[in-house]
Amino acid sequence: MSRQRLIDAARHVFAKKGYAEASLREIAEAVGIKTPSIYAHFDGKQALFESVYAEITAEHVSYFAHLAQDSRTLEPLERIRHLLIGVDAFYDERPDAAEFSLRAAVDEQSTELPSLRQIFLDYESSLADAFRSAYREGLETQAIRGPQDEAGFIALVLMLMDGLFLQRAHYSTEVYAQRFEAAWQHLVSLMTEREN
Repeated sequence: MSRQRLIDAARHVFAKKGYAEASLREIAEAVGIKTPSIYAHFDGKQALFESVYAEITAEHVSYFAHLAQDSRTLEPLERIRHLLIGVDAFYDERPDAAEFSLRAAVDEQSTELPSLRQIFLDYESSLADAFRSAYREGLETQAIRGPQDEAGFIALVLMLMDGLFLQRAHYSTEVYAQRFEAAWQHLVSLMTEREN
């Protein structure tokens, strides 16, 4: 029994049931082993959940790092758009990650799982760097002419990404696309409007 097979099975079970409702017995059954065998690889359910969380977070980091790298020759506004579009594309390619992430956002508030917050914050800083780079270049080239508030801009796009994630969970593809486009056009108008 490999550690990765356990993580894969746990990813599916946690995505369907969340941390509180999932059991090690279900995960063990999914890979055809007895529950005590899990302890050869993990200290318990929390350690297994954290491993799944870390794996999905690492996939997210890698995905957006590639997007940032692939879009580095785009104009700053298009680079920002490319990164925002990545939210939907990432989760479309990984439906289990979408389900898991929705549940983990709630589970992260649990006092049993304080380490999740640090995993998330580490990821968020790398994503913020990609947006920061595009923002700074946009200011230098005057593609972005609105208020010069880097911290405010980073907060805005990170919150927008969180909102995009929830929008894709709640609405049809068509409604999501319409709302994305409307939000994007509004964001562009804010970023390109000259300050008085």
